[in-house]
Amino acid sequence: MIYVTGDIHGDYESLMDRPLGRLKKGDKLIVTGDFGFVWDNSNKEISNLKKLGKKKYDILFVEGAHENFERLREYPEVDLYQGKGYKLDHNIYCLKRGEIYMIDGKSVLALGGGLPPYDDEPREDPPSMPTDEELKYAVDNIQQNRRRVDLIVTHEPPASVKRLIDRSATVNDLNIFLDTVMKNTRYGKWYFGALHQDRAVSENLICVFEDVHRVE
Repeated sequence: MIYVTGDIHGDYESLMDRPLGRLKKGDKLIVTGDFGFVWDNSNKEISNLKKLGKKKYDILFVEGAHENFERLREYPEVDLYQGKGYKLDHNIYCLKRGEIYMIDGKSVLALGGGLPPYDDEPREDPPSMPTDEELKYAVDNIQQNRRRVDLIVTHEPPASVKRLIDRSATVNDLNIFLDTVMKNTRYGKWYFGALHQDRAVSENLICVFEDVHRVE
């Protein structure tokens, strides 16, 4: 079974406070960005990763706006659910931007990345944002999948959804791209976490933070 939750920011206790006791061996927990357990290689971080590595379920995450992207790319790229991902431990994986995975019989489009809300003047080509090649990779995969997926997991929401939740929110190029994806892709559920809210925008579009959603 697939479960989805929001940003963790490397806070192990925060993760344990969430209703995860029902997860069992063979389940998958997908985190909608800002995983944060790969940051400064501190003793605390190493200890937390080891504790996560002992969990009986798989932990999968898309990148958020606050990650150590350079360190994440140092992990080996491996085959993962009929796609590719970065392996942190035997049960912990970073999902590749634009990849479509087959997880428990469901097609899952993963597209992490974003900008911090306070980053008004980001540097050119920030590593937190998907590249043109990664966006094209996503489009190609969507088209090859006949523009239909069961589940979409992103950090950022589509632009129109972001403005619906917060009229004053800053919209970036990724939000606009995701609007196009939303309009041209049939999907079952779409989860995103950048806005740090637990709120269903519609039956299919869900902003997630501390809640844990079971994907039926």
